[in-house]
Amino acid sequence: MHRAGFLVLIFFGLLAFINAIRHPFVHDDIIFILNNPHITELRVWPQAFLVPAVPDGLNTYYRPVLEIIYRLEYHFFGPHPYGYHLINVIVHIINGLLLFALLLKLGLRSAVAWGIACIFLVHPVQTEAVSCIAGISNLWMALGILLALHAYFNKWYIVSLLIFMIAFFSKEQSILFVPLVMVIDLSRGVKNYRWWFFLSLYALVLLWLRQVVTHASLLKDIMASPGEFYLRLAAIPRDIGMDLRLIFWPNDLHYYRSTDILQSNSIAWALALISLGGIFYAYQKWPKAQGTLILGLGWFLAALLPVLNIVPLINEYSFILTPEHFLYLPIVGILIIVVVLADSFLKSFKKLALGVLISVCLLMTWHQNTFWQSETVLFERMLRYEPNFGRGHLLLAKTYYLNGQPDLAEGHFEKAYTIMSGYAKKAKNPVAENYYLKYVKEISSDLAQNHRALGLRTQAGRS
Repeated sequence: MHRAGFLVLIFFGLLAFINAIRHPFVHDDIIFILNNPHITELRVWPQAFLVPAVPDGLNTYYRPVLEIIYRLEYHFFGPHPYGYHLINVIVHIINGLLLFALLLKLGLRSAVAWGIACIFLVHPVQTEAVSCIAGISNLWMALGILLALHAYFNKWYIVSLLIFMIAFFSKEQSILFVPLVMVIDLSRGVKNYRWWFFLSLYALVLLWLRQVVTHASLLKDIMASPGEFYLRLAAIPRDIGMDLRLIFWPNDLHYYRSTDILQSNSIAWALALISLGGIFYAYQKWPKAQGTLILGLGWFLAALLPVLNIVPLINEYSFILTPEHFLYLPIVGILIIVVVLADSFLKSFKKLALGVLISVCLLMTWHQNTFWQSETVLFERMLRYEPNFGRGHLLLAKTYYLNGQPDLAEGHFEKAYTIMSGYAKKAKNPVAENYYLKYVKEISSDLAQNHRALGLRTQAGRS
């Protein structure tokens, strides 16, 4: 029975993302692969552990394992994107199979575990992680986390630690493994305090190694601007509310999703308090649901914790990065609660409901995949939902310019210049001010080139 379940999961995983395999490189794919000066240096891979991947003053990445993966992929596929996309789909499907097996180990009924794994595979919120080649950082991270959890439950503790380390050096978000182990243990009634302490200490050592290489202190990054830090904390209920809405109603998925931390959070806090009251009531009222609530909500919050912008991920000025790929693993927690509840209350209609849900998710995912077919389509959709995002206007303007459409690029260059100039004037931090001034200078140069292109087109039209 389980073998058939695995095969059907593979089928649905392929079905959901088959139309994304022939898409080109876009944006981050180009930065990390085509424009990567070290992409062909496969034999000197140890050097990847000695330098940060992106030595940016605002967001420093240290992902040596991911860099090695890119080099391996380039070795086999070169500058052809189809192989990279296929690898993403394959890793995503493997993650779905590992999740199915893990949920079975946690004692969920086979049908429930399968339903959770299938929706995980075909849900449209997964598109950004799977359809974008650079999204392999999320897929590989999740692969490491799920393998480490399997090793942990088999009591292969050394293996679990080694896999966790590989996952951490693929993406820093893998630190979620620590609270996730605690949540899963608590849901099973296990209190392994010594292991939790050792695992936390091990994670701190990995963070220290990252700091040694990058010279970037997480604590300094967090408290670089105390006022901004408190604004980020205040926005957490709004972020969580947005994440939940995307899981239940993913109608506006788009690239470079941001949260403006200067907006009001009063409604989000009120809803959060009401929700906590409802969760506490359900926990007390239905003892049989306690394990599900601990596992589901605990998984969701533990997996989301590293990306709740306690550590700043700044897009620009007050806009904090809250992309959909952050939900790649956290969605599992919500699916656990929803599918378990549906299994308990829908009774004879649960198979029909699951079939309808999977079908709707497939249709939405197919549609969402199409927005990754070109940078023009991707950035146009982004600006539809992020109209005040300066870099978004700049990215779309450059795309239009490179496609020989300077008339379309002109307005977006001007909008980007206005936004970035305004940020440079408002920035109180000299580092941030210089950051925006650099963009202003770049946009001015791009505008001049675009004006020349427009002039040449006008002359050509007259002649």
